[in-house]
Amino acid sequence: MFRSDKPSLRYEYSWSDTDKAKIFKNVCDDDVIDRNNGYQMLDFMKRFFQMSGLFSLDSFHRLENLIKKHMPEKCITRGEMNIWLGKNWNKRI
Repeated sequence: MFRSDKPSLRYEYSWSDTDKAKIFKNVCDDDVIDRNNGYQMLDFMKRFFQMSGLFSLDSFHRLENLIKKHMPEKCITRGEMNIWLGKNWNKRI
């Protein structure tokens, strides 16, 4: 299994101390995920991987690409993002 960490990401994110302070301590479906905040994105992606039983670097890159390039901007909460990914993971996008 690969390590899902910062070097595994393909897109540019913000990694400032302000961004780090916005990490969610208690996770809920109503959390608004900032897709430019590297800390929030990495946390979201790791949790999605755990819930979905995914484990490959290719799947990690697919997940990141779906979020950054294809997911509608109106999907802003953790719950909305999970639902959209569940519906679109196997679609050819």
